Amino acid sequence: MNAQEANVLLTKAALLDGRFRRAPEDLAQMSIEWSLVLGDVHLGPAIDALRIHYRGSAQMIMPSDVRAITDDMAPDAAVRLADGPQWLRAHGVDAERFQARLAAGERPTRILRELGAGVGDE
Repeated sequence: MNAQEANVLLTKAALLDGRFRRAPEDLAQMSIEWSLVLGDVHLGPAIDALRIHYRGSAQMIMPSDVRAITDDMAPDAAVRLADGPQWLRAHGVDAERFQARLAAGERPTRILRELGAGVGDE
């Protein structure tokens, strides 16, 4: 992720979390710093991580949260967040059980492994 992409991510975060609202100069500097931490994270999965985070947490998201969530995303890069229920069904996972455990704060990879999807067993 470059600084411009980090700016997009932080702007989206500000729409969900008012604590991210900053003066343009501060946001630009913040974008540079976030891009240094998230250099190998692509914007699309980072935006998905942002949405996942705020579905289950009122805590302000940090770069480490983005990294942890994107690291735990489905191993198939072609799978998008919108494909989640279909992907879960295709892998024999009860979507409601998965969502309940995710809302309780468990990491997606662990849930999938324990529910039999075989993620991370390779």
